[in-house]
Amino acid sequence: MASPRVLIVEDSPCQAEYLSVLCRACGISKLSTAENGRVALELIDKAETSFDILICDLEMPDLDGIELIQWLAKRNTCSALIIVSSREQSLISAVELMAVTEGIDVLGSIQKPVPQGALEALLKDYRGKAVERTKGACCLNSALSLQELEQGLAQHQFELHYQPKICMDNGMLHGLEALVRFRHPARGLLYPGDFIELCEHKGLIDALSFEVITMAIQQLVVWNQQGFAPRISVNLSGRSFSNSAFTQDVMKLLTQAAIAPSDLIFEVTETQVIGNIGEALAFLSRLRLHGFGLSIDDYGTGYSSVKQLSQIPFTELKMDRSLIEGVASKSHLQVIFESTLSMCNKLGIDLVAEGIEKHKDWEYLRSAGCHVAQGYYISPPMPSYEVVNWVHAGMPALHDKMA
Repeated sequence: MASPRVLIVEDSPCQAEYLSVLCRACGISKLSTAENGRVALELIDKAETSFDILICDLEMPDLDGIELIQWLAKRNTCSALIIVSSREQSLISAVELMAVTEGIDVLGSIQKPVPQGALEALLKDYRGKAVERTKGACCLNSALSLQELEQGLAQHQFELHYQPKICMDNGMLHGLEALVRFRHPARGLLYPGDFIELCEHKGLIDALSFEVITMAIQQLVVWNQQGFAPRISVNLSGRSFSNSAFTQDVMKLLTQAAIAPSDLIFEVTETQVIGNIGEALAFLSRLRLHGFGLSIDDYGTGYSSVKQLSQIPFTELKMDRSLIEGVASKSHLQVIFESTLSMCNKLGIDLVAEGIEKHKDWEYLRSAGCHVAQGYYISPPMPSYEVVNWVHAGMPALHDKMA
């Protein structure tokens, strides 16, 4: 692929030159520099072609890095971002999370002095995901319509892909998370970001959730007949808890299903449960009463996490990727992880670290005693027909990295 266009935003001439040298050593030939955020915005406005990557310092005169990131978010920039700073890691991580929350494509952050290997890894990561970025940028020319969603449900155009969860102490398969995809006849394979929010707004999320649960049960039955008996996790929308017809239909479906209840886990995002706590308690408690697993998803992104653990009978806690990514080198994340792990051990529930992509994070989590791991470091989501072959092959993606 062609060399990406990089803009270095750094007020120190020496640091800017140093970063330029590192970029050239990594094969970057199209380089520009700006001494602060305001100059960077001027260069971005004047550029005929958008910059692919911005390498941005935080402490700068006139318009600092945080302000620049906010301006980029308002402009819906498509440039990827690398944050560099000599400040404490907790501050850098906070800005990184802020940028992600604002919709910026953050490749990562590096504490100064910037090692060549660290920058090279992030640039390599950018190149590796370039195809996905291109697909994402041109995926939909217009939003899906209500008719397309209804037709997709009526004609069973949704399907499940499965991402493995691995026991970290022995490398065995712990289970699979079912992730829904929309096999659109004209637009191709669409991902949850393209349709989940639309389904919620257009009143179709209950129908989609029921379809997902049905497909997961059917897949469990098929795999059990083949001698393969994994646990499957499915996601529930908190919006569904107030719909008594939906909850009754789900309970009826589950009681008639020819599967062991322990083979099915329901994941609920913690921020969604908060607004529906009464209905959630009733429905989730019934699921648990029948023997199904309950998982609190994206733990750490809401504001009442511990309170919910005391109220709802969860059997699993999935720690959000924002608290896992970079945990091997970020002491404040280690403190949060280790305290959460201690809590889970005392409560007798499984702790799942989701979003693992780096070898160092995997090694830290394994040595720290994390129960279960999930992420692209182990395996991306796979269609059902690939899962059994992957397991029979010895889960090669995992074993290669553990060697």
